[in-house]
Parts: sequence; C-alpha cells; structure tokens
Amino acid sequence: MENPGAVSLWFGNCSNENLLSKYVAIKYDNEGDRIPSSFMNDFQVDFIEYNQDLLECTYNEYSTSSLSELLKNASYSESIISELEDFYGENLEEQYNIVIRLYDFEYEELVEEAKLDGRNLRYMGSVIYED
Repeated sequence: MENPGAVSLWFGNCSNENLLSKYVAIKYDNEGDRIPSSFMNDFQVDFIEYNQDLLECTYNEYSTSSLSELLKNASYSESIISELEDFYGENLEEQYNIVIRLYDFEYEELVEEAKLDGRNLRYMGSVIYED
C-alpha cells in the first residue's frame, strides 16, 4: 500500500545480479500493456500500489548477516539501517546477498516468503526512512 516515507524490504539470496534484475523487471505485451514481474506475482503486489521508479535492488557477491553491509549503498541507508537494527540488532540470524527495497510503500504482508533462484526470499518488514 502506498505510504510516503516508508520502505518495504525483502532479503534473500541469488546466484547472480542478472537473475535478480529479471525477477523484478516489468515487461510489456504486444499491445503495450504491462505484465507484472515475478516479484509482483509472488508477493501479490499490483500495479495500483507499485511504482517501478521507487524500486531499488542490491546484489552482493558474498552473503552476510550484517545489516550495514547489506544496505551500505541503499538510498537513505543510515535511517533504514538504524530502524532495522532497533528490531533485529546489527546482524540478522541468516546470511543474505540481495535486498529488494520498495520506497513509499508499506507491504501488507500478504505473502511472507517466496522462491527466487530456488532459494527463499523473505519479507523483512517496513520501516520509516523519511518523515
């Protein structure tokens, strides 16, 4: 659901950046109509709620449990890391190498987990990045 100042985050693992890009890519049919991405289908996000311009993905070659490592190049990283560390601590229980961020969006947690590249992609929550 649209919510200015909030960012929803999904953490997972993926073998390469190209697969991640394809997973979140919106395509078009012959008539020019948008076709939802696999990400949108997996987490039941529709076009009314979803703005592709506000989506950011991070791919790291190596997995880590460190929130600051996973989010170091994200927009608004300091506030996002701070909010997540308040809840999870500095390190997560599992290691990840990708983060999908959808800004100005608060996911309603319709689906908690999906598969990407045969591995789990988990919704981790929504935090406020900007007041």
